[in-house]
Amino acid sequence: MKTLPRDLESDAIANALSLHWGIDHVSLTYVPLGFGSHHWIASEPDGRKWFVTVDDLRTEHLGGSEAESYDNLSAAFRTAEALRDRAGLTWVIGPTATRAGDPIVRLTNRFSIAVFPYLDVEPTEFGEFRNLADRNAALHLIGQVHGATRVVPVDGLRRNTLEIPNRPDLLNALECLDDAWTTGPYSGLARNLLRNHSEAVVRKLHRFDDLASSVTDDTSGWVITHGEPHAGNVIRTRSGELVIVDWDTVARAPRERDLWMLVNESNPDWSAYRDETGITSLSQRALDVYGLQWDLAEIAIYIAWCRGSHERTEEMAIALESLQQYLSNRA
Repeated sequence: MKTLPRDLESDAIANALSLHWGIDHVSLTYVPLGFGSHHWIASEPDGRKWFVTVDDLRTEHLGGSEAESYDNLSAAFRTAEALRDRAGLTWVIGPTATRAGDPIVRLTNRFSIAVFPYLDVEPTEFGEFRNLADRNAALHLIGQVHGATRVVPVDGLRRNTLEIPNRPDLLNALECLDDAWTTGPYSGLARNLLRNHSEAVVRKLHRFDDLASSVTDDTSGWVITHGEPHAGNVIRTRSGELVIVDWDTVARAPRERDLWMLVNESNPDWSAYRDETGITSLSQRALDVYGLQWDLAEIAIYIAWCRGSHERTEEMAIALESLQQYLSNRA
């Protein structure tokens, strides 16, 4: 996230680092990255650094309650640990376990904390890969993650259900387009955007529903999936190594949950994945439904933000811009 959480003190983070990881006397620097978790760099007096992630357990995509979100996040990070340690995928940047062996701990009822190795990486952003070589390398790495399903335990790992977080709020918003939205500086602008694209959103919802059930009927070929293997999460270190970060969305799902981000009309060649896995066909229905789910989930999240009480912040400005982008995507 771009801004600090208001109801979390830095002392709570420093105390948790000392108590659970034995990382003492740190200085904390907030890092405005991404649109999900909050991040800090923790620097020890000897110069050693750690990357600290704090997750809001009330975030819809993590679970339906704070307890469920915590359990899902813990299982996802334990799977990342197993991919790294049991399957030997050393480029999986999983969490550093606490003294008790846990991947995360509770900071408060609302927030959890995890600690990762600090990496010196090249600048990167969400979206397409810079070049074909990195995209093909990502296909190989994701193929190795999927192949590791044979050796990594998945007990407790959530199954992807293709639910759209905040869907009820989006449906309600579609019914209230003639009302005034006055909860903040971006609410009226969001209403106008949604009103202008409401028919396309409804078409997307119908098409999504038509495809979703057939994709989730048969779970026999499901694998461990990362969930968001875009160029912002498959990154290159300054030493030249390609690594994958941000494992909070790990779930059992069809392989297309990952591949729709890498295989599309602009980049239809998936031979690197085929060479890695031996898989000879993909489901176009599954690729389509996961692309639709992503668009609809982003629209629903940003509409929920803009309809909720908010102020004029960098986050909200980006949310409105992103809302416009996803509403403009083809149905």
